Amino acid sequence: MDSSLYIAKRILGKTNTGFTRVIANVAVATIALSIAMIICSNALISGFKYEIANKIYGFWGHIHITDTKITRNYENIPIKLDNDLMNKIESMEKTSLEDEITGEVFHSKGGVSHIQPYVFTPCILSVKSTIEAIVLKGVDDSYNWTTMRQFIKRGEPMAFQDTVASRDIIISEQTANKLEVDTGAFVIINFYQDRKSIKKRFKVSGIYRTGLEEYDSKIAFCDLRLVQNVLGWESDQIVGYEIFLDDISDANLYAESIYQNYLPRGNFAETIQEKNPRIFEWLELQNINERIVMLLMILVAIINIATVILIFILDRSHMIGILKSVGASDWNIRKIFIYNAFWILLKGAFWGNVIGIGFCVAQKYGKFIKLDEASYYLSIAPIKLSLISLLLINLLMILVTAIWMIVPTVIITKIKPVKVLRFE
Repeated sequence: MDSSLYIAKRILGKTNTGFTRVIANVAVATIALSIAMIICSNALISGFKYEIANKIYGFWGHIHITDTKITRNYENIPIKLDNDLMNKIESMEKTSLEDEITGEVFHSKGGVSHIQPYVFTPCILSVKSTIEAIVLKGVDDSYNWTTMRQFIKRGEPMAFQDTVASRDIIISEQTANKLEVDTGAFVIINFYQDRKSIKKRFKVSGIYRTGLEEYDSKIAFCDLRLVQNVLGWESDQIVGYEIFLDDISDANLYAESIYQNYLPRGNFAETIQEKNPRIFEWLELQNINERIVMLLMILVAIINIATVILIFILDRSHMIGILKSVGASDWNIRKIFIYNAFWILLKGAFWGNVIGIGFCVAQKYGKFIKLDEASYYLSIAPIKLSLISLLLINLLMILVTAIWMIVPTVIITKIKPVKVLRFE
């Protein structure tokens, strides 16, 4: 057995007495809180990004195919509805793409799960004397209500008929509150086409809420055929397609592959990240906050460990003098205190994981931390724990702190046996 490790084990219990015991316990508590803070911040930020992104993808899909002339959201330039194109894209199980510059081939992780057409048109929704400007999104019976249903708070998805366009409409909770209507109520929608006003009566079949102000304040859903009729379009004219993927990380790969291999001239495929960059850039900024928290907590742990080692060295200066006088090397003596400090670090890491994971699990199932949905897009602080993230956090914390343990033990090389033993 390493003599330094043997001595460290022998003095571990005796060292932690009196003042040094208090300091050691404070160090354990500080390290535990530091690791718990990093785990909680990582889980909260990961959960926040995951939930917001899922809301956007559930509402819009992962890729949009539109006319190349479209320069802004909710613009309604028509493209041709092509069922053969939809079938080809939906049958894509895997794809690969070669980088033209490097020659590297990228392979997808999953396939296309669904594709659906849509149209847009602005309109005015009115109930008695109250009016609200909205964008009406027309969808057909192929619309994926599985993803949208998570946002419907009251009522049901619209009912489609084979022969005539449905007069059901789904509006946001925000719009419903402004108009003071609920499911089952009738509303009037005013369309303005070629300087003419067209009024149509709808029944509110459902009320949704995403918590995303940009969508809830603008979008309502109705039958695609009705919007085509108002715009004077043919039945094979749409604004675009929404594509859902099995794996979001494939979005850029599929957008490029579909554009190069399937789309006719004049059509363009782009990811939702490209179409709505502002909110995704904002989500990426949260990574900076996480790194700052991690850096500060690691710094706190390093300072505490260094302080504990220095106090241990001062407390055991007599022992250091004796060991040096019998021929022990500086490095072997330094290892004694490094081993003791490393034990404190591991103990703090253990309790830090217990506290951090315990808090995250409690929040995940107890949902006791509430948020202002208007400001944060979520009503409850989300949690997303990852085993890989937990392992990396612990590995980084222990590795960086352990390396810095070596620095304060340099003081041992300055201790002279004759000075510390002369009063004995």
